[in-house]
Amino acid sequence: MVTYGCLTLLFLFAIVKSVLYYTRRDRIIAPQELDAQLLQLINHEERVP
Repeated sequence: MVTYGCLTLLFLFAIVKSVLYYTRRDRIIAPQELDAQLLQLINHEERVP
């Protein structure tokens, strides 16, 4: 019985994660844009000795 409860929680977790992914997928950054943002962040970072 405990096993069925654990499986139910696992499936609910997977469903929630899938729904969150599909609702936020338009906010996912393309790899090229991510690289450009990271390079910009690294190059414009103030360096403190």
